[in-house]
Amino acid sequence: MPLNPHEKPHYAHHADKFHLLGVILVALIVILLDQATKYAVIKNVAWEPGNPTYHFNSPNPPIPVIDNFFYIVHIANEGAAWGMLSGRTYFLTSIAIFVLLGMWLFRVHLGIENKLVQVAMGLFAGGVVGNLIDRVCYGHVVDFLDVHLNFINYRWPAFNIADCGISIGVTLYIIVSFILDYKERKAKNAAPPPSTDIKLGK
Repeated sequence: MPLNPHEKPHYAHHADKFHLLGVILVALIVILLDQATKYAVIKNVAWEPGNPTYHFNSPNPPIPVIDNFFYIVHIANEGAAWGMLSGRTYFLTSIAIFVLLGMWLFRVHLGIENKLVQVAMGLFAGGVVGNLIDRVCYGHVVDFLDVHLNFINYRWPAFNIADCGISIGVTLYIIVSFILDYKERKAKNAAPPPSTDIKLGK
């Protein structure tokens, strides 16, 4: 019985499930790490409206891990990364859902069959879901990692594990895409040109 041209072969469905499993496993690791660290911060690091653990001259100063470089803080971020779009919780939640849906629908075009792409997509998806859980449960995102770059007199905006997953995932995907594109172009250039000889029949 001929296959329906619009229907995926049986083996293609298995391959698709296998590729998705890689993405889901990486995403679950990011979500678990993100939520576990946030839970620890919520339970152990002080936070009050208008008085977060963030300012050095406040009753709740940052907790030093590496002096003058890395601290633990506890702030409620109602915006996106670095506090942008503050107060737009429902809007940002909708964007997160649409991004995940788009990634699912266009997974083949995004190169999900590549293992590094699976890792990148898993990191990104895990980060998006991690922050989405915060928005649904708390109405804001819990940020607690505080990095100071004193050699340029700059304090990096507070972030969390989910933010790391998103940033690393996007960066890894861009790098892998460039490498795959380079290999594809190199293979095309190395391929012998098609023969132009015309065989004449007798």
